[in-house]
Amino acid sequence: MISREVADKFAGLVRNALEERFKDDLTFESIVVEPFIGHYGDEYLDTFVVYRGEYKKLDPGWTITLPRLLEPEMARLGVSTVPIFSYVPKNEWEEVFHSEHPRANES
Repeated sequence: MISREVADKFAGLVRNALEERFKDDLTFESIVVEPFIGHYGDEYLDTFVVYRGEYKKLDPGWTITLPRLLEPEMARLGVSTVPIFSYVPKNEWEEVFHSEHPRANES
């Protein structure tokens, strides 16, 4: 399974890419990466981007390509899975993460 250290490094890559692309249009409060193994044994990186700003400025034409843009850096980290991205407004973060993602309550 992907280690916490690698997940945290991946979160840093995501933050850098987002901040470079969106500059002052959006603020990224946190990038939370939760590694997990799916039902069939596939490894995933649930990646939650918590942002502040107008949703319409979050360019879906660019954000959908983010996993592909990060592939070279992911390979250097030894990550071969495709991350799953969720973009969550800051004011909805606590409710979304804790209600829809029970792993958030695990120790």
